[in-house]
Amino acid sequence: MTVRERASGPARPFEPYPLLLRPHLYRRVWGGARLAEWYGGGPVQVPVSGPAGEPLGECWLVDAGNLVENGPYAGLTLGELARTHGAALVGSAPAERYGARVPLLAKFLDAASDLSVQVHPDDAYAARVEAASGHLGKAEAWLMLQCEPGASVLRGFVRDVTEAEARAALAEGTFVNLMHRVGVREGDVVVNPAGTVHAVGAGCFLFEIQQASDLTYRLYDYGRAGADGKHRELHVERALAVADLTGGPYAPGSAPPEPDRWRRAVELPEFVLDACRLTAGPPLLGATTERSLELIVLTGGSARLSAAGRTLALGRGAAVVLPASLGSYALEGDADVLRATVGEGG
Repeated sequence: MTVRERASGPARPFEPYPLLLRPHLYRRVWGGARLAEWYGGGPVQVPVSGPAGEPLGECWLVDAGNLVENGPYAGLTLGELARTHGAALVGSAPAERYGARVPLLAKFLDAASDLSVQVHPDDAYAARVEAASGHLGKAEAWLMLQCEPGASVLRGFVRDVTEAEARAALAEGTFVNLMHRVGVREGDVVVNPAGTVHAVGAGCFLFEIQQASDLTYRLYDYGRAGADGKHRELHVERALAVADLTGGPYAPGSAPPEPDRWRRAVELPEFVLDACRLTAGPPLLGATTERSLELIVLTGGSARLSAAGRTLALGRGAAVVLPASLGSYALEGDADVLRATVGEGG
């Protein structure tokens, strides 16, 4: 019996253990070279999607479509496990709010050129207007991992903007002049609640944590074409329907990781992100709760994760899901580690 036959048959009791996920790379017109360096020479063939000829722009680390690589659930996707085992995997809070689905998406993003200016809807709008897509709304946050000199992002507006002003600026190609251009460097944190107009700038390599949604409304794309020679679709009406056009000062946050302890980097109703600098000391102990799964991602170094009688050796770029029903675990090594969980409103 194959793993998918087991998954589609009568549900067996869930066996919680650390789930090592296979990353999935995506080509983007604005992509760079770092992801090929990180994932191009490993022993496991990493799947790649997107238009041929475009560079690698995103690596999806944790998503419903990622395959489990280890243990009895190897070969199943995280989404298949969530549909079969529900709260035992994802936790009681997201299961109650969203059902038996993976609530978070984690990725690396490598921008060699500017991304489009875009905005994402909240859950209410997604449910009302985008129900057929099956997507949630999308709040997101970025942690800058590497930034070239002069790197920046666009985030929100310098002053309050009317819809008429926004439309005129889009028509004139001056929309970005209304926005904050914020310089960023390694360790900076940028938080984008749903409705925040934003764009990653050239020279940013970052980790992104977000709700499990790919609903993106493009407002402005610099008039560029993709590898197929065609301009990418804009979604001006829907974007303006959900965009927060209020303005005001903005500066990125910063949460340098502390040795061998978690430090809070982001806290939103939808998700929480913590960072830690593991040193070669005693293991860092943790425990999941029935409320939420945990995502563990290594952004540098190497570590060992032990739980449920299993030990995983993890390197840079590895992503592990700790099921809500897992319980205690231990991390040790010399590594930069991120941990994400569902927030109080998620």
